[in-house]
Amino acid sequence: MSDKLNLGVIIGSTREGRWAPAPAKWIAGVAERHGAFDVDLIDLLDADLPQHMAERDMWSTQDDPSDEVAALSERLHRADAFIVVSGEYNLSIPAALKHAIDYYMNEWAAKPVAMVTYGGKLSGGQNAAQHLRQIFPELRTMTVRNTISFPRFYQHFDDRGEFTKFDESEPAAKTLLDELHWWSRALANARAATPMPSPY
Repeated sequence: MSDKLNLGVIIGSTREGRWAPAPAKWIAGVAERHGAFDVDLIDLLDADLPQHMAERDMWSTQDDPSDEVAALSERLHRADAFIVVSGEYNLSIPAALKHAIDYYMNEWAAKPVAMVTYGGKLSGGQNAAQHLRQIFPELRTMTVRNTISFPRFYQHFDDRGEFTKFDESEPAAKTLLDELHWWSRALANARAATPMPSPY
C-alpha cells in the first residue's frame, strides 16, 4: 500500500483565455516528481457548479447534486492537502474560485493549502493569496507559509511561446512541497486519531 498522501491541485480560474492551467500543470508535475503525493489535477471548469446557491447548498446538504458536483465533492474529500492556483483580479481571487470554496464546506476542513499565484505589476497575485489566507481559516483550513508567485507572467515567454520562469521556480516549489507534506502528514494523523470537533 502506498504511503503517499493525496494532493489536489486546483485550477482556480474558469475564464476564457485563462493562464491558470499552465502553472497548475507545472506544479502538479513538480509534485509528482517530489514523490510524497498522489496528485489529482482539479479543473473547476469541469465542476459545473450551480450559479445560484441556497443556504442549504453552502452546507453541503442538498439532496440531489449533479454528477459533476458530487464527483468534485468526492475528490476534495479524498485530498489530504491542496494547492490552489489563482490569478489576481481586482486585487482578489476569481469569482469561480470563491464560489467553489463557499459551495463545499466540510471537504476543506483540517487540511493544509498552499498557493501558486500570478498577476501583473510586482505582486504576482499575492493579493489573491492574502485573500485566500483570510477565507480558508473560516473553513478550518490551514494555509502554509510558502507561496510561489509569477509577477508579470505575460512578459516571460520565449519565441516558441514557452513560459521561461518555471525551471528557476523549481527550488521554491520543492520547499513549498516539503512544508505542505509536513502539514499534510501531521493533519492526516490528527484526523485519524481524533475527529475534528464541530464548530457549532
